[in-house]
Formats: sequence, structure tokens, C-alpha cells
Amino acid sequence: MTRLISLKHLTAHCFTAILLSICQSTGADFPEAEAKAKEHGKSAIESSSATINQNDLKNFLEKLASEEYEGRGTGDKGERMATAYLASFFEELGLEPAGNDGTYFQEFGFNAGKEMNSENHLTIQIQEPLGLVRTMKPGQHYLPVNFSVSGEIKSARTVFAGFGIQDKEYNSFENLNVKDAWILVFRGSPKDRKELQKFGPLVNKAQQAKKLGARGIIYMKGPNPGVGKMLVPPSQNVGSNNEILPSITISDELAGSLLGGTENGSFQDIFESFYSGKKVEGFPLPYSISAQIGLDKKEDKGRNVIARLKVKENRSEEAIMVGGHIDHIGLGTRGGTRAKGKDTSLIHFGADDNASGIAAVMELAQFYTDLKKQGKLDLKRDIIFAAWSGEEMGLFGSKHFVKKQKELKGDKIYPSISAYLNLDMIGRLEEKPLIVHGTGSSQSWDALVDSVETEMKIEKSANPNLPTDSTPLYNAGVPILALFTGLHDDYHTPADTPDKIDYAGLLKVTNYLQSLTTTTANREMPPDYVKFKK
Repeated sequence: MTRLISLKHLTAHCFTAILLSICQSTGADFPEAEAKAKEHGKSAIESSSATINQNDLKNFLEKLASEEYEGRGTGDKGERMATAYLASFFEELGLEPAGNDGTYFQEFGFNAGKEMNSENHLTIQIQEPLGLVRTMKPGQHYLPVNFSVSGEIKSARTVFAGFGIQDKEYNSFENLNVKDAWILVFRGSPKDRKELQKFGPLVNKAQQAKKLGARGIIYMKGPNPGVGKMLVPPSQNVGSNNEILPSITISDELAGSLLGGTENGSFQDIFESFYSGKKVEGFPLPYSISAQIGLDKKEDKGRNVIARLKVKENRSEEAIMVGGHIDHIGLGTRGGTRAKGKDTSLIHFGADDNASGIAAVMELAQFYTDLKKQGKLDLKRDIIFAAWSGEEMGLFGSKHFVKKQKELKGDKIYPSISAYLNLDMIGRLEEKPLIVHGTGSSQSWDALVDSVETEMKIEKSANPNLPTDSTPLYNAGVPILALFTGLHDDYHTPADTPDKIDYAGLLKVTNYLQSLTTTTANREMPPDYVKFKK
């Protein structure tokens, strides 16, 4: 009886609109924010010096990883501000725009997940004793997941299946008939069962449910401290943009109405019994559920920032490219976060990943342009400075750049780009060695890297096949090096903040980068390209 009253209360007053807190602006322009960021770029020039120094690196990084820039999610306001900031900085330096249409920007489109259309509702029919039917709209108490099948899902019975995990030593579906049924499951995995954590992601549970012939899957958060917000918007990529089966997340209030108050105990009691990791069986529920799910692919835009330093009046035939990604994962709403609980929806500042790399790019650009103004720039090749967006979503920006370069240059971009030096997460050096990846991409690199003097320990790694923006260029025939100070526990969490950066170490890496860039730019012949064999 409690369950019926609660459901009536919910459906009478809720489900009127999608909560603003879980929606994310996409495909939008932010003129006021961009104008403000442009002023930040101008101020950065005024408050910095031409020498490579720790104070400048700190100021650049703190601006990029500030709360104002909201974690720089690709296509979001923070990314627009960060890219406007950098473009303004390059413009004040007098660098040549190398983006589209005489600008510093190179835009690219990308699939930004899914968005709901008008065809969405969920109907729950209580089979006993009253046969009540309630239909609700998505919003406060349910949302479809981005990998959900769209269309009409006909009414089917409902089965509660614990955590929805099937393994040799743990089977949520034991003695349950889930074929052609909606299955109701808790998100995550049982406490202290680390071997089951790999089954915790939403996409894994959906794939398992499909394998067992389920009609659809409904996810509940419950009082699980390892799970973030209750409702997962379809704009968030949670492992797949491909349709798997009808899939929705529901609020704990609705979940409590469906699951609690039975002879099996309260919602809290049921969760605790399954969370303990003990062998507990699921059970059928006295509901039939039908749905109409309508999801459309959502397109958005990100943008790279590209500038060129010409060593002479005209462009050199060959150039060295130095860059890193400027984006991060914003509020974590499109996936990628390693945070737990409530932290999943906080700003992910990305100080090390990768405000550190872009700060070094800015410092290097300022250093070389000042030398040129003094008439002291002695390089054989131009330098192209690049800040890629979309890296966290799949190297979108650097892939787009390579595609467009191939279209311009007949599928061959080397040696017009003679080498690419990538900076990704270079702010946590501390007492560790600097890792230089990709030395196997050219026969020239080992000797060249060894020739650059530094007080740091250098750890060389030959493999150029890396999960960062150097890979699209390497795959296009460009020798690459990728500088990296290593992973840490704050990676892809809101705890990757400016106060955690080793600024003295970042200065050492930037000085090393300058020497490496100068040495590479002044070679008689460009580094040769080697197809790496594992």
C-alpha cells in the first residue's frame, strides 16, 4: 500500500521537465565569455616576461585550470574561453594565424552523444491489487541512457536482479527468468568484491541483459557511495554511442516506490543485503512497464588553436610543430571521469591534464617571438604551435587537423611538418624522470634526445603508438616525441588542481622542450620517419 501511494504522489507532481542541472549547453556560442577570455589573453602578455620562468608558467596554468574555465569540456563554454584566451595570446605575440579563414581557430564537428526528442514517456502498470497505470515524462525521476534503443517498447513484466552481474562465482540472475522482461538493477558492484568491479559500468550490464534476452534494463543508484548522480543524461557517453537495448536510469525515490515495502524489506534493507556481496537472489516485481524512447544523435563543435612563427619573411618549406591538448572533461557529464560519488559532477580542472602542456606551449611561443623581435632568432625551420581540442573524447581535434592537411597536401604532410613534439601531463615531475615517448618513430631521436643537456633524469620509450595527440600525426608519417611526467591518483578527477603542480619541475620540462625544439629545428635534414615495430 505504501508503494502505491508513493507512486501516485510521484506521478502527480513530477516529470515535467529535464532538470537544468544535468543538461549541458552544446553547439552554442558564448560571445560575452569569449570577449572576457580575450582580455585575459592580452593581460597574460602584459603581466609576463619573455624569458622562460616559473611565475609565467604558474599564471598561465592557473588561468586555464580556473573555476571560470569550467574544466574546458570540448564544445562547452570553458573550452570556448580557453581557446579564445590562447588565440588572443598568440595574436598579441604577433604570430601568424594558421587556422581556418585567416583565424587561429580550426573548427571540427563531433558526435556529442544523444538528446531526447518529444517521443519519450514511461508507463508503469501495477498488476495487483488495483491495476493502477501511471505514465510519466522524462526529467526528475527518469532519463534514457545514451546507448538505449529508441522506439516503442511494449509492456513487459519486471524482475529485480540485484547488481545485474553474471560471473562464475557470482550470479545476479540465478533462478530468475529475465527473458522478455525489464530488469531492475543497482548500479556499481558489491562492496569488497573487487573482482566484480569490471562488471559495474552501465554498458556492461546492458550487454549482459541483452545476452540474456531482457526487454530492457532500469538502473538504480541506491545509497551506493561509489556511484555519482542518480540520473545519467543521454548526452553523457557512458561507454558506447551504439544502441544496445532499452535502458533508463531512475531516481531513488521512484526506485524505492518500485522495490521497497515488499516482504523483502525496505529499499535500504534490500540494497544493503546485496551490497554486502553475499549470495542473495533477486525476485519478480508486480509491475508491467512499457516505454517510448526517442533519442537523436547530437552534433557539436570544438576548435583547435593553431599559430605559426615564421623564422624569415616567408614561410619555410619545413616546420616543427609543438603542441598539446587544451581540452579536459569539463563537469564529467560526457564521461571520462574517475571520480566517485558526488565528485563526478564537479568541475574537473585538468591542471596537469593538460593546462600544464599548454602553459609550456605559451611560454615557448613567447620566448621565440621575443628572440625574433630582437633579431636573434636563429632557426632553420618555422615553428607551428598547436592546441588541440577533443583529445579527451578521442583525439578529435588532432585527427581533424591531419585529415585537412592530407586533403591540402595530397595525402603527405611530411616533411612540411618535419616533426611533432607533444606535451601532455608534464606538471607532476617531482623526483621522477621525464618520460620521452616515441623515440622509435625516427632513427634520429635517440641521439638527439641524448644530446640535449638537462639536470632531469630522462626515461626514453620507443613506442610512438600512444593515447594522445601525437598518434594521428605519427600515423600520417610524421616523427614524434611525446613528453610526459606520469599518471597520478588525481588523473581525471576534480582533484587535478593547480596547487598540486610541481612548478619547479614544469620549468625544467619547459626549458628542456625549448632546447629540444631548437635542436630539432636546426638540423640539416629533418628527422627520418620509421614505422615502429613492436
